[in-house]
Amino acid sequence: RSGKKSDAGASTCETCAGGTFSLAESSNCTTCDGGTAATSGSSACTGCESGYYAAVGSSACSKCDGGTWSNDTADTCTTCSAGRYAASGASFCMECDAGKKSDAGASACETCAGGTFSLAESANCTTCEGGTAATSGQEA
Repeated sequence: RSGKKSDAGASTCETCAGGTFSLAESSNCTTCDGGTAATSGSSACTGCESGYYAAVGSSACSKCDGGTWSNDTADTCTTCSAGRYAASGASFCMECDAGKKSDAGASACETCAGGTFSLAESANCTTCEGGTAATSGQEA
């Protein structure tokens, strides 16, 4: 039966553990590739959705943490670059708006303080030059 294995001459089949699968009449269980997962007794590994990942031999896909993202069938999550952010389970990073900034791996953007400004997708807020001013969260 699928999801089970048996050695030659065995009278019973053993259920394949989570993170592995087998086809009918198989004598072994095969480990799932990264980006896929299988529960115990599975006949196939299932690909993870975007925003989730699974290491080799995983029994379930895990949600990417905030500040990271993934495409479908990913074995790891990728950190957002500075000036971008992502909530947990994201399939891509969003740009910070003008007047906001973020460090790499941010789950949200921070508003620039009064007297500073930023363009969209900025890692830093810039201090206004003498004779100019900016309110909190202002773009250039």
